[in-house]
Amino acid sequence: MKKKDWLIFIGDLSIGYSRGILRGMANAIESQPLMQRYAAYHVNIQELSKLDTNDVGGALIGGLSDHTAAIKYLKRWDIPMVDVAADQALPWLPWCVRGDDDAIGRTAAAYFMERGFRNFGYVGHARHLAMARREQSFVAALKANRHSVRCFHGSSERVRRRWWPHGMYKWIKDAEKPVAIFCCNDLRASALLVDCHRAGIRVPEDVAILGVDDDDLFATLKGRTISTVPIPTDIVAERALTMLISLIEGRTPPQKLVLVPPQPVITRTSTDVMAVTDELVRDSLVYIREHFAQGVSIKRMVDELAVSRPTLEKRFMAALGRSVASEVRRMQLEKTKLLLLNSELPMPQVAMRGGFSSAQQMSVSFKRFVGMAPTEYRRVYSKERSRGMGA
Repeated sequence: MKKKDWLIFIGDLSIGYSRGILRGMANAIESQPLMQRYAAYHVNIQELSKLDTNDVGGALIGGLSDHTAAIKYLKRWDIPMVDVAADQALPWLPWCVRGDDDAIGRTAAAYFMERGFRNFGYVGHARHLAMARREQSFVAALKANRHSVRCFHGSSERVRRRWWPHGMYKWIKDAEKPVAIFCCNDLRASALLVDCHRAGIRVPEDVAILGVDDDDLFATLKGRTISTVPIPTDIVAERALTMLISLIEGRTPPQKLVLVPPQPVITRTSTDVMAVTDELVRDSLVYIREHFAQGVSIKRMVDELAVSRPTLEKRFMAALGRSVASEVRRMQLEKTKLLLLNSELPMPQVAMRGGFSSAQQMSVSFKRFVGMAPTEYRRVYSKERSRGMGA
């Protein structure tokens, strides 16, 4: 390599977000002609004291809240640096590209409210600024809809080589159920899931759990899959590298802070439930799911449930805040999004499995309520997800 052509990433690779940033760096350098003179390399935090920066052009910095010694070394470096974690431990570093934590919190709140929950909780990390922002926006969005949130910020203790939130077991046992819990990341969500199993608490029937990051390890363990708000780390890495290379080349980037919005929630087993106490509405939701692939006839449903349409509509509005038709459409769109992201099925088959009568009907509904055509959605979001997974 030529001198100063190394771009390094400093972060904890036990965290899915950091692994995504490193993969995103490699993908960006490979795919962007203006970046191909550089090479990406990961540096462990413990190696900073021994690192010679003579061949390093610049660095992306991950979360360092718990590593005060590492911060002392970074302050001595005379190379451009960009923060990709919005770490409160780095107030001296003005350049930052990160996920939009406020949007993440709002996304989580809307997701749970759509599922009819009335009890909410948050599991966070008290010392990390990004996690605090997610909590604040989550709580604010629910408060605006007259809901309250029980928050947990227990200290961490070392248990079998991993940090475990002390006191969370008792906190979740005492929580009023059913409850929807938003966790600051998938690592915390995984810990909560384990504590629920230890306590004999059903997931998702009693506790629905939503994380952040789409961690390729903790969110996808067999039998313990976790619903998550994905952050497109490939986009974060690419924009951070663009900012970093501008600094290396002596140019001032147009923005000091770049926010990257989250992707749509990925629903897995930890939230695959509707929190409804009305037995008629529950029976209706079961009916919709059982007849989903064949197309749901609301007229046939009210006949089989022996209830009038006005009564069913009134009960749906009271339980979920939306009409029967709106719920059918929500389920159709949710299923269609998953099919578009996780399969290569042609549009007619996606429409059929998504509960639509035709690809044209699916396209019209998708454009109206999602804001883009199904083909565009697949192209944009499946590409971002595959990049984030290192494909």
